[in-house]
Amino acid sequence: MALADATRTLSKTHARLELRDGGWWVTDLGSTNGVVLADAGGAERLIAAGEAQRVAGRVRLGDVGMTLERREEATR
Repeated sequence: MALADATRTLSKTHARLELRDGGWWVTDLGSTNGVVLADAGGAERLIAAGEAQRVAGRVRLGDVGMTLERREEATR
């Protein structure tokens, strides 16, 4: 997905986001400014290039932060 980046800290192919096993996973694709995961308590950890990690809280790609949520489809 394309993200607006006024900070100019995102690489063109910064990270891969995948929905698997009922949760979001992120893989750093060798980005220049890194991928940082924050847990529910706010503790942050930079992940290594090529490393896939399950997202448990916030994700920061460069200086762009986000929270990923899975929304269930409304039934008709």
